[in-house]
Amino acid sequence: MLRFRLVSLQIVELHGCHSHDDLEDQLESLPQDLDEVYDRIIFGISKRHRENVLKILQWLAFAVRPLLLAEIAQVVGVVPHSDLGFCFKPSRVYPDPRSVLEICSSLISETKGDFQRKYTISR
Repeated sequence: MLRFRLVSLQIVELHGCHSHDDLEDQLESLPQDLDEVYDRIIFGISKRHRENVLKILQWLAFAVRPLLLAEIAQVVGVVPHSDLGFCFKPSRVYPDPRSVLEICSSLISETKGDFQRKYTISR
């Protein structure tokens, strides 16, 4: 399973190649193991999104059931509060839940359930 994930993530890296030279350069610099791939993904996350990506991954990792995309988009609205511990700030919620898939890039994947779409951490 890990080998398939490695190949899948390497293919994602190749999608951005638009010329033969780009493809050759990218093939020479492909990560050799999953640790290298995930390092590239993590370091490639915009600084302004890192806190939200971490929060999303934590919620996905500890959820007792697969979460709906709309639920994951709400997670970013949960913020620390000095008096209450945590509170919900609606202005932080992503209006378009698909934004979660964009900021988390290759770290989460979409799977289809019987009646609704569910999202889980890619492993």
